[in-house]
Amino acid sequence: MPYSKPLNLLDLSFVLMETRQTPMHVAGLQTFQPPPGAPRDFPKQVYEYLRSFPVTAAPFNYRLRPLGGGVRLFPSFEAVEKVDLDYHLRHSALPYPGGERELGILVSRLHSNPMDLDRPLWEIHLIEGLHGGRFAMYGKLHHSLADGVAGVGLLNFSDDPRTSRTPPIWAADRPRKPRQPTDGVGGTLGAVGTLGATVINQAREIPNLMQGLVSSAKAAVGLKPDPSFASLAEAPRTIFNVDVTPQRRVATQATTLARMKAIGVAAGGSVNDVLLAACSGAMRRFLDEVDELPRKSLIASIPVALPRDTSQAGGNAISFANVMLGTDIEDVRERFDVIRRSSAAGREHLKQMSTSSLMAYTVLVSSPQMLTRVPGIGSRVPPIYNVIISNVPGPRAKLYFLGAEMEAYYPISALAHGQALNITVMSYAGGLYFGFTGCADRVPHLQRLAVYTGEALDELERTFAPASRTHAPKRRQAAKPRAKKKKRAAA
Repeated sequence: MPYSKPLNLLDLSFVLMETRQTPMHVAGLQTFQPPPGAPRDFPKQVYEYLRSFPVTAAPFNYRLRPLGGGVRLFPSFEAVEKVDLDYHLRHSALPYPGGERELGILVSRLHSNPMDLDRPLWEIHLIEGLHGGRFAMYGKLHHSLADGVAGVGLLNFSDDPRTSRTPPIWAADRPRKPRQPTDGVGGTLGAVGTLGATVINQAREIPNLMQGLVSSAKAAVGLKPDPSFASLAEAPRTIFNVDVTPQRRVATQATTLARMKAIGVAAGGSVNDVLLAACSGAMRRFLDEVDELPRKSLIASIPVALPRDTSQAGGNAISFANVMLGTDIEDVRERFDVIRRSSAAGREHLKQMSTSSLMAYTVLVSSPQMLTRVPGIGSRVPPIYNVIISNVPGPRAKLYFLGAEMEAYYPISALAHGQALNITVMSYAGGLYFGFTGCADRVPHLQRLAVYTGEALDELERTFAPASRTHAPKRRQAAKPRAKKKKRAAA
């Protein structure tokens, strides 16, 4: 009988949020340098090698299975025996001259397309035509199948170019739990039983969960035990918190982890604090230029990884902490201190709850997002945060595939009504790679925000660590010209 994998509450929420305007897939963009002496058609050889492997590994052979055979309500994943690889693996080429701009345009278009929910929920595009014979891989996976940490765990490249003739991710063996019957009434009852068990387990966590919710509610009405704690009712409305359209725009930025650590040490904070401060400075400048900078601080939602079941492939195990970004503060040092203290308070708040109750808490506090599936509602629901900023730990060593070196790894995320901007950062081999995902019709000039983030890092370095300047990974395209500064209007 086919294998069945039930969805936890968080996985289910990503399925329920899927619409034409809000496709719920996440992605990664990786660029590769061919090995020395590689022929001109090396990217085609890579594609043919990938195409030689059938789909056998979870979660790439998972397909959504609705209960009752009709409405996709409380679905589960079922493993299918045969997957049409020609549908999921695609080969593209950039128009000459194959620069970062052309790559960005293509990836933005690919990321705008929703996935077919009747097929396994993934696609991988091999993209050739980058300058110097370089090529890229853009791979997307539905968020119900994996969060950022789980997605990184699915990679199957090698840290040694001599042993990098590895199977692709859809053919790599991974452990999974014993098969369960899924046919007919038995399968439906089994999935319902699993869902019931989940609800019962969450019910046992109600006292623990209520403690966290009560703390959040007290903070929302001004009874905060720690003034640095960002509640669920403090985010101002911004141009980022509007209904989204289907079209996406993707922008990138890069720096080194050593540089971030040096700034953090000098400033008395963590790498994550520096990352948030750079994004804060960029968004403050971006919003100020379009006369949309609120008087109140923007609030960022920071995903926090939770312990996960390592016997399962993919899945989500995350919660969220709200952090004040200090965008209402001009002084760099004072803004950084606000971020550092608020980040610590957010983490302390999550420590009140167990892993199980944190999963339920995440679903409950994010439940207003479910209402945004109705057009027009998303812009009316008060935002509980303004932007998601996620820091995902990636591979520490350089990775290779068929002898080609993976140069960079840019994460690309999902949007929802009321959340037209997402910033996700991936560490890889000593580098830190920013992926900005925005609604093309709601967040104009997204590349400008990426450029401003790099310049905000320069400002942080001048302020805190002027003697430890280290260069970011080389960019292959010059930054776009800065926009003309407009007079700031009262918000």
